[in-house]
Amino acid sequence: MSVDNSPQSIKVREAISNMGFYNPPLENRDPEEYMLMDFNEPPLPPPPEVVEKITELLKNRIHAYPIYGDFLEKLGEYVGVPTENLLLTNGSDQGIDVILRCLLENGDEVKMAQPGFPMFRQIAGTLGCPIDGPKFPADFRFPHEELKASVNEKTRLIVVINPNNPTGSAVSLEQIEDLLKSFPNLPVLVDEAYYEFSGQTCVSLLSSYPNLIVIRTFSKALGMPSLRLGYVVARPDFIMHLQKIRGPYDVNVVAVFAAREQLKHPAHWQGIVKHLLEESKPALEKFFDEHGVKYYSNQTNFMLVEPQDPVAACEFLKENNILVRPMGPPISHTFRMSLRMLPDMQRFMEVYSRFLKT
Repeated sequence: MSVDNSPQSIKVREAISNMGFYNPPLENRDPEEYMLMDFNEPPLPPPPEVVEKITELLKNRIHAYPIYGDFLEKLGEYVGVPTENLLLTNGSDQGIDVILRCLLENGDEVKMAQPGFPMFRQIAGTLGCPIDGPKFPADFRFPHEELKASVNEKTRLIVVINPNNPTGSAVSLEQIEDLLKSFPNLPVLVDEAYYEFSGQTCVSLLSSYPNLIVIRTFSKALGMPSLRLGYVVARPDFIMHLQKIRGPYDVNVVAVFAAREQLKHPAHWQGIVKHLLEESKPALEKFFDEHGVKYYSNQTNFMLVEPQDPVAACEFLKENNILVRPMGPPISHTFRMSLRMLPDMQRFMEVYSRFLKT
């Protein structure tokens, strides 16, 4: 009997084979060459004293497994919940991953207004679970009633991103509570990645609605995207199930140390938030208004812009060493740009003025 010893490709699960890629353009984003306005990153690093403490930590702790100490207590004070309501994750992406793996079986459906943060679709796809839901209308108002109407017998999870990425759409506390009331047997996952900018949170509803799950991140206002730290807020019984999935050392000690310092000394990052919302954003909106450029205002550190020719606009900005994020369908008529400190915004406005004259 002959044996086929020819090389064979590794067979993967059908759900993975059928998936597309979430492949954001992360390479060649040299901050020495480009002004980065494409990934909603904070415009400044943590203060020098925090960076110095991190450097000292690495000298003594990199060879040992993480010890998280009292950080959950500090985080609980910040969030306003007991420690048993919290789970640390390796970025909010891992929070999404452990929650979806905990809840979804193959073929279950997830409902979310479209477009939303692509990682939800990517992770659900690995489980063989489709994500769909109503599209945001032309004014990007949150389609609350349409989302409710889309729920069916296959729905296992409702996702709300507040404010939404990439549209910036806000969801009211009343709308979130209505979803929790209307579907008491369905988990409602609220992504509050931009909470520190909007100031709007639904965490207070957790005591009344056991089906509420909230995720947040230290990657945006708190200035630590490269250290990958997020957290889940939920009822203790659900947190216990998530702990079965997340590894015991998935969160690195440097991220926890830096986050503790950021929470202990908030003046730096809160000052940046204040500057972006009260100086950079009004200046940019005034510039767009004066030049007839359509944009969509929101309560985040980014803005969706609708130029007459988004491809040409993005290319012109890149040629002038400014990176913004072109959007895909169904909002390919826009690009998304992050806010930066006012001198950088003035540089953007000078370049964009030249584009408008081309």
